[in-house]
Amino acid sequence: MMARILNVVAKILGLTILLCGLSTAVQAGGFSVQTPPHPPLPPDQRLADTTGNGVSVLAQQLPQLKAVLLVGPIDGDNGEWTTREKEHMELAALELEANGVEVHRFYTPNNDWGQIKAAAEGAHFLLYRGHGVYWSPMPSPTVGGFALKDHFASADNIREDLHLAPNAIVMLYGCFTAGSSSIDGGSITSQEAQRRVAQYSEPFFDVGAGAYFADWFGDAFRMYVRYLFQGMTLDEAYEAYFDFNATTVERYHHPDHPEAVMWLDKDDWGYMQYNDAFVGLEGRTLVDLFGTGEMTLSSTALTYLAEPTSDPRTYALSIDSTGSASFNWTASVSPADVPWLSVEPAAGSVGQDVDVVITPTGLAPGTYQARVRITADSPDIANWQQDVIATLHVLQGLHFTYLPAALIGGR
Repeated sequence: MMARILNVVAKILGLTILLCGLSTAVQAGGFSVQTPPHPPLPPDQRLADTTGNGVSVLAQQLPQLKAVLLVGPIDGDNGEWTTREKEHMELAALELEANGVEVHRFYTPNNDWGQIKAAAEGAHFLLYRGHGVYWSPMPSPTVGGFALKDHFASADNIREDLHLAPNAIVMLYGCFTAGSSSIDGGSITSQEAQRRVAQYSEPFFDVGAGAYFADWFGDAFRMYVRYLFQGMTLDEAYEAYFDFNATTVERYHHPDHPEAVMWLDKDDWGYMQYNDAFVGLEGRTLVDLFGTGEMTLSSTALTYLAEPTSDPRTYALSIDSTGSASFNWTASVSPADVPWLSVEPAAGSVGQDVDVVITPTGLAPGTYQARVRITADSPDIANWQQDVIATLHVLQGLHFTYLPAALIGGR
């Protein structure tokens, strides 16, 4: 009876779900279990500088950051390989914590997806070590997602369930994440490596991620974190790791997110294997991605030379922010009873303009001055309160001199 039910389900789904490592397949026509050799395995389990954590003053320029760390079962919850990957993840965890990051660990069997979703709300870092997942037959499979305890998290699950912080940084270890896998049986083409990395990274960029790192070495995550907190840009951190080779790296852009570069590097370990990838925004540091930022105004002084009968004049004042900070603002006029100066709207959010209106109509000749004060709703924003000085010169009669325009090269 159970076999009949499974057969019906397989025919309906027509779907293959396989793990790189211990694989479970659901195929049209029946149910089978396959076991490819293993997850990615570099020939050298190198661990660089394990004597301490790199603490940087850069953390003082950042708000409280949060990281979610996932380790899935590779050879069971406590097998030798799984235990080793937990240890590798701990290297990154300790590096993050040394720099003040709040770390949430979900190491198998602690892989509850509901708890992961809650912890990932607003997370700045998402790290995963485990089996890569592919959803259709080799050699050019559909790839993506996490292989967790009793749960496959698909690319759509990532898009729908994980609400990471804007510009979040993602680091993955698993088959296909950097291109190659343990079941390729030989070299894959550059086109196939590009396709796999683009597909594996895509859901994260769909939800606003800023960077995606994938590497097979155990200390890669730790060193990327260290480099970033030292002030390196995303691309500099990728290139600083020992596994990067400027003579073999291939440089592209993500096909669906062209604002992000997509770099693939490879090593000849018996045959060429794509094992080191970066997708992300060039030239961005942690401060650029997550810093509280500074409120900036397009102007801090407005001047209008007018007559008592002149029409009102509107100045569009842009309110923006450096970094990725988002805030709301209010605008007020001081003194409050100034009849010739007004703002519209009186409140808004970063990136929105405020119109400053100066109205000379009916005023006696003279010079008038007042201020517009822009105040952000968070004192953590640098220059969170700024004044724009408005000056109105009312003259009884204005005389203009018009100069002829000369067209060079014209008639």
